[in-house]
Amino acid sequence: METCFSEDYFTARARFRDAVLRAGGDLTALAITSKGPGGEDLTIDIGWFGAERPKRVLVHSSGVHGVEAFAGAAIQLQWLDEGIRDVPENCAIVLVHVVNPYGMAWLRRVNEHNVDLNRNCLAPEEAYAGAPDGYNALDGFLNPPSGSSRESFYLRAAWLIWRFGMPALKQAIASGQYVNPKGLFFGGTSLEEGPRLLRQFMRDRMGHVTHLFGIDVHTGLGPFGVDTLLATDVPGSPAFETLHATYGNCVSSLDPDRSPAYKAKGTYDTIFRQALPDAAVYFVVQEFGTYPIVRVFRALRAENRRRHFGAGDPNRVVGSELVDVFAPRDEYWRAAVLCRGRAAICDALHLAALQLELLLKSNTR
Repeated sequence: METCFSEDYFTARARFRDAVLRAGGDLTALAITSKGPGGEDLTIDIGWFGAERPKRVLVHSSGVHGVEAFAGAAIQLQWLDEGIRDVPENCAIVLVHVVNPYGMAWLRRVNEHNVDLNRNCLAPEEAYAGAPDGYNALDGFLNPPSGSSRESFYLRAAWLIWRFGMPALKQAIASGQYVNPKGLFFGGTSLEEGPRLLRQFMRDRMGHVTHLFGIDVHTGLGPFGVDTLLATDVPGSPAFETLHATYGNCVSSLDPDRSPAYKAKGTYDTIFRQALPDAAVYFVVQEFGTYPIVRVFRALRAENRRRHFGAGDPNRVVGSELVDVFAPRDEYWRAAVLCRGRAAICDALHLAALQLELLLKSNTR
């Protein structure tokens, strides 16, 4: 199991490409403009199995938050190595390997413009402007405009949690801001290159899709080694209730009072809905917990601070602490990721088959 985890982006990409071709899939590489630490080309790699013009498609993606890609890429490699069975007629399985290749290659959670791609995919009616209530008041703590210094981080964090409460604090800090380009959780000023390329790919290849089932793998929120399936649809909606019926109590909403997550603007699933406006979309984020949220946030804050205000070469890769909190080298954690990753894919395939069966029954009446 451990061997499915790769040491770096370039190793993971080479293994993914080889596995897709060995499994008989079609491989597409979407090149982005930015380069790797050694000037290497960076690509979003897509493995396609099944119908060229499918009616139903399962999309499994990794690495929207670059450095978090190690888990999702390992799940994809495991699945490829175990063998993809025959894909039903008019269906396709699509594996999107590392949506943010810059972030994985440079060991950053964001892309080359410091943009959080899971805050960048706004709907047409939304503006790239503003910040959550409370973000500006916390800016000095979140984004100190200086290099690292001695400070009582945990004491300050504890005081803020006591003052505001963790759910409100999570919402204020992490739901997406569009005012500080050097700050944490910056959503950008327009749709970034990577999501734009993916959206166009989906428009070109999935124009006939009527039902899309999406799983997007993340790490960092929740209990160690435990996964939560976060539905972007609101509770009570047909899509949410269908997902809940499939996955059971593993499915949670983005309500910060009821799950490890928080409501965010510009989430990645938006580009699926934009590309396929007439399709039914069932989309979950599979979030694997690592360490306590304060420790994870401290690592994010320290990396962002060093990147923008620290001494030394800003082009040097310095994200090892982020790897520690987002891809722990722990045998139990990695085994749990692979086990639950496989289970989520199998459940999604079952859901797709069930929806297809219901459709066929309705067409024969």
